[in-house]
Amino acid sequence: MIEEGEPMLELYYFPTATCGYKARLTLAEKGVECVHRVLDRDAGDLLTPAYLALNPNAVVPTLVHDGQVVIESSIIMVYIDEAFDGPALRSGHPLERARCAAWLKRADDAYLPALGAVTYGVFRRNEVLQQSPAELEAYYAAIPDPRRRAQRRSVVEEGIHSREVTNGLGTLRKMVCDADATLRDGPYLAGDNYGLADAALTPFVSRLAELGFEWMWDGMPYLDAWWRKIQDRKSFSTVFEAFPNPARRKAMKQAGEDVREDAIRILSGH
Repeated sequence: MIEEGEPMLELYYFPTATCGYKARLTLAEKGVECVHRVLDRDAGDLLTPAYLALNPNAVVPTLVHDGQVVIESSIIMVYIDEAFDGPALRSGHPLERARCAAWLKRADDAYLPALGAVTYGVFRRNEVLQQSPAELEAYYAAIPDPRRRAQRRSVVEEGIHSREVTNGLGTLRKMVCDADATLRDGPYLAGDNYGLADAALTPFVSRLAELGFEWMWDGMPYLDAWWRKIQDRKSFSTVFEAFPNPARRKAMKQAGEDVREDAIRILSGH
């Protein structure tokens, strides 16, 4: 609990946000308490003037520490690790710190857009397509960036066969292959101890598991062992069980099962 007189720490996120998971895992691993500002993306909370004043990019997470705003999930993770007491989540060894930084960069630059495309193309499209044609056009029009708007239209309307989704599957397959290869040399992604690299990758592997895509790492014993260890950590249950939604979980698993054969066929061509 945050005691009276302590600097205020607030984290803004919505419950299923991949980047929000990264920040929340970091807080949980450090044992740092914060005020949780839980937003409703579908209700437009990311587009209110008050939130845009904090984060003009209209994304989550946003960290506010004693009135000072920090945005971008990987930057937030590093900030939390450096600003608060608790177990260090980055090695003091320069090479291991560089390896951690590489995982954080790949998570931001490659894995996040890939997972977004796959999540929408496999699962979220089923919800979006329940709108009327007029509502659907308004939904697309509300995306200000023309490139992102075209990408969203593609994944919603073409689903698993969208180029965005097929490329995303290939990127995520490479992600699990690279992680398995790295984990041959040690128990965690950037050294002998759990750290920010592991926290960064966890939401991506978790989403694949939620979609029933564990088959993607069949024959990868090192990643499989890492994933089992990750799920046993207290931080994992603290974060991923905070907002139980059995109906959503069931729908995600079914959506993944519905496209499983297509996804396997797509990856066989990568």
